[in-house]
Amino acid sequence: MCFPLNAKLHCISIAAALALAGCGGGDGSSASGARAGAAASPASSPAATVPAAPSAATPGIDKTVAPVEMPDTVTPVNYKLWFRPNTALNAFDGRADVEIKVHEPVNAIVVAAHRLTFTNGTLMLQPGNIPLIATPQDDGDYYQLRPASGQIAPGTYSLHMEWTGIINFKTYDDPATKTGGSCGNDPYPGCSAAEGVFRIDLKSTDGKTSGAILTQGESDLARQWFPGWDEPAFRPTYEVSADVPQNWRVVSNAAEKDEVNVDQGYKRVTFDKTPPMPSYLLFFGGGQFDVLEDDFSSPLPDGKGLHLRIFAPPGMKDWAKPAMQETKQALDFYYRYTGIPLPLKKFDTVAANDAFKAEKDLNFGGMENWGAILEFADDILPPPGTTMSNYGVTVLTHEAAHQWFGDLVTLDWWDDVWLNESFATFFENKTKIAFFPERFSWEGEVKNKYRVIADDLASTSYPIQPNFNAWASNDFVINAANFVYDKGGQVLKMFEGYLGEDVMRKGLQQYLTDYSFGNSTPKRLWDELARASGQPMDAIGDSFVRQTGVPLVSLDTQCDLTNNETVVSLKQRPFPNKNAYPGTQWTIPLTLAYGDNLASTRTIAMKDTSTQVRLPGCGAVLADPTGQDYYVVNYGDNAWGQLLAQRNALQDPPRLTNLRLEAHLLVGAGLADPSRESSINSIALAPNIVARMQRLESTPVQTVVRRVPFYQGQLKATRKPKQN
Repeated sequence: MCFPLNAKLHCISIAAALALAGCGGGDGSSASGARAGAAASPASSPAATVPAAPSAATPGIDKTVAPVEMPDTVTPVNYKLWFRPNTALNAFDGRADVEIKVHEPVNAIVVAAHRLTFTNGTLMLQPGNIPLIATPQDDGDYYQLRPASGQIAPGTYSLHMEWTGIINFKTYDDPATKTGGSCGNDPYPGCSAAEGVFRIDLKSTDGKTSGAILTQGESDLARQWFPGWDEPAFRPTYEVSADVPQNWRVVSNAAEKDEVNVDQGYKRVTFDKTPPMPSYLLFFGGGQFDVLEDDFSSPLPDGKGLHLRIFAPPGMKDWAKPAMQETKQALDFYYRYTGIPLPLKKFDTVAANDAFKAEKDLNFGGMENWGAILEFADDILPPPGTTMSNYGVTVLTHEAAHQWFGDLVTLDWWDDVWLNESFATFFENKTKIAFFPERFSWEGEVKNKYRVIADDLASTSYPIQPNFNAWASNDFVINAANFVYDKGGQVLKMFEGYLGEDVMRKGLQQYLTDYSFGNSTPKRLWDELARASGQPMDAIGDSFVRQTGVPLVSLDTQCDLTNNETVVSLKQRPFPNKNAYPGTQWTIPLTLAYGDNLASTRTIAMKDTSTQVRLPGCGAVLADPTGQDYYVVNYGDNAWGQLLAQRNALQDPPRLTNLRLEAHLLVGAGLADPSRESSINSIALAPNIVARMQRLESTPVQTVVRRVPFYQGQLKATRKPKQN
């Protein structure tokens, strides 16, 4: 899904890092003592080797899901879509011939269309020359295309439609200051330019501007470009063509086939057929772009590479060289990690800017259109001689991850948008570790975790799997974004630590193989991870994505001298919170470290409110030894004393950072004596770690605060269309 906007600068100090209000870091030196293989170089990381090909798809698996809002009595197979912007770039004409299947007799064909005007007399169904009449349905975004009388019999048809639409363009009450914004073409308040077909004005390096158009379909905005089946459950193919000014360079999801001049300074461009995909991923861009080209060589045995292009504002072609290198690195990583090549001939990135927008990113930071990612020039086109920011690298790897998690396999409905976004967030760190270990810090990730925990204990907390539906308000989306992205990514990190990196990867490879060109649900994901691991991932996964809040685990130890074992007593309850609808009980994937130097580990799935575990030897036990798991541990006096006696084993930076922040949280909530915090703070980091943190302290760190993953106007209040 769209990469969120509103990146904020945070300066990390050691003191601030130890306060819950402190900011999450992510720009420090490579962490020492991180989990095994976590900060490995690309050459030694699992994704650096060419993996064994994933197993063949599971026989008889169902990749489809039922649509939520639209009837499934009629389904699209293939679009032949054409459109033409006018010279003023404020409106366009469109038409489509759509192969459809009618599965049972219906009174009308329902299509989604918003602010589109059908051209009278052009709606036709073939064979039979059956004219159709477009009738708005209730007050929503749906039209019934009805024959004059009778029903439409089951069968395969060609549906012809023609329409006119609006090209969005945000204007300002005061152009000089770019304030008092309103959408001149849009009658409703709170509108955004980046919907359906929208105009930008590219600014070149010499200061000149030129009009261009882009499209944005997520989540239900494709219906502002063309009428159709605007839901993730429908995956037709698309063949796009357009008439555009002759001096434009154009880009869409599939490779460009040819172009021919037509009339009045226009040319007609056509593109290959896309893979089957939902409407929100369809993309078109056109303008006076400069284009940097290169090629990507696949590391997989099939050897099929991709032609790469980056579309940049005029004069900024050379600025795109770092982004091209990062794109090749990201593709290589994901090819190796998944073992699955993209079903594309080319892979484009559109790096747009806009000379007249107050908002740098037009309300979002990037969009994962399949084979045609949309980014923004300020983020990924650093001036020559400078390096790309952390945010620029992250947005590139985030959207590249979506080419598999979201595009190849698509969420079933928007309440499961975390199946796209949590995974893209999860892979941001994996790619940063592989490409830029010097920019990555596991202790910084621990701080990020506690920032998320603080949000998750507040009254504004939402589940990772929120109840997105067509009546959802934009305020809801804004509030939920932090949990869909950051908490979701953190929970996936915990699952990987519990299952092991190789097992997690194996499960995800099979998940992508089984549901390629189809739709996923949480159960489908949990089932794949359970088959790969033998663990109860349905209970574990659901308990963390469906509930708000954080599990509080109480841990105490006793020594059983008769067996030379440590008896670990565990209890769970929700951490005290202000949640409106708090979680009650989890199946917690606990990792316990024990033994000499806390070097041995045991994992358990704690489903009950209390349980006991026996570990070899009598000694200290540490839960969440990496500091990356999503629960808080309150140690009993005996267990805490034993841990403090293992001071050398606690000096690992992320481990110690986690224990310090955990103690701060517990003391602040009145769940532990203040001596808990002072005792853990008395353990000093190794001198080299202190020096590295001091370097980090002196450098402002840019982190991404995830807000508004889609943008205003998405998930508007609409009425569900009637079934026929």
